[in-house]
Amino acid sequence: MLLRLRSRDGLERIEVSDGATLYALKAAINAKLAIPLDDMLLSKQPGLLTSKEPYSFRDLAINDASLRSQGVAHGDMVYLLYSFERQVEPAARPAAKPFGVHMTLGDVMAKVVKIERQEKPHVSAISFDRNAANVFQSYLQGAFNFSIKRGGLLYGHVDDDKIVKVDFIYEPPQDGSADKLLLQRLTPEEQQVDLLAQLLGYRKVGFIFSQSVKAQKAAADGDYIINTDELIMMAAMQDEIGEHCTTALVTMVEEAETGPQVHFEAFQCSDLAVRLVREGWVVARDPVGGISKMVNPKEPDMKQPVMLNNRDTDEVDNDFFLCPVSIKDHEGRLITSFPVENRLTPQGKTELREHLKRLSARPYVERLSDFHLLLWLAKQPNLDPNDMALLCEAVREHRPVLEGYRVIIDSIAGIAQ
Repeated sequence: MLLRLRSRDGLERIEVSDGATLYALKAAINAKLAIPLDDMLLSKQPGLLTSKEPYSFRDLAINDASLRSQGVAHGDMVYLLYSFERQVEPAARPAAKPFGVHMTLGDVMAKVVKIERQEKPHVSAISFDRNAANVFQSYLQGAFNFSIKRGGLLYGHVDDDKIVKVDFIYEPPQDGSADKLLLQRLTPEEQQVDLLAQLLGYRKVGFIFSQSVKAQKAAADGDYIINTDELIMMAAMQDEIGEHCTTALVTMVEEAETGPQVHFEAFQCSDLAVRLVREGWVVARDPVGGISKMVNPKEPDMKQPVMLNNRDTDEVDNDFFLCPVSIKDHEGRLITSFPVENRLTPQGKTELREHLKRLSARPYVERLSDFHLLLWLAKQPNLDPNDMALLCEAVREHRPVLEGYRVIIDSIAGIAQ
């Protein structure tokens, strides 16, 4: 298992065995970087490196648990915080050469990125819990008629056949218009989502966003799938989440025979696109267009920074960077019945009471098997993190909920005992 390790001193790579524990990872870091074991804080959340309360990051805290059980997979980024003063050798920089007869062909080619199509994605398919996918698209259709863009983070797991299984969608606070989508990322709420997901046996596996009717019409008229802003967001998400990250695109298309129909498509960005976005090569020439302007971040005045089909160019079709992924569906072990967070629809004690009564025929643990409900409960003063850990364990193992918790939750909902 090869992991990317980000710290204040830069990006490094650490290799551990597939079944390694968190302690084994710390030991490997100690062996390679000489950082004391008791001076390490690790997390999958980049906020660790800038937080004023780093010890609140508890997603990687169980030393004897396997990395996989804590949501860490091959290729993932892990963030490392320490106070130890390291002596980091600066990267060797090649001597500058004037452009001319003294430059070799290799020198010239080093200044040029060759754009090549990636034939296959890293995953074999993406499968959505039917109810979770329907709740996402029906809100867009019912509340906005696809007049604005909306996005969410996909949580689930990746099976042995490299199928990304999505069991719930978290919708962060966001601002969406017909042309733009801005998600509020790395918030305390998202950290709570990640922790609850881990307790339930899930992790981030992708990104989902919708195109507005206006943007979809522009894409259809321009004969492209995504615009440059969307490409940059997709590639940045894939860089953050890892090579299993898959993006789902939701659109409403006017069909001649059946009228408006909601379509789901799925893609991964090519590895090259992820690299180009990370290094600052991709610029939105026209945010609503389907062509990216390529600018060499080290030499922005360079006229022809990339090579495509053996020809110099400074523009590349966005679709060239996409790898289609097939879509499946399944019935996950969670339900999506409680109102979803950060929407126009309310979440509160009344909605909790209605939810519990609506599912009164089911065992209590099944009534709690709704991620959006668990997230809302985690914010209530009656329940602390240890309580939520026990509730999530009951949901994950499908075990009866302790009677004390049932009394507390019914009391919050105003249900008489």
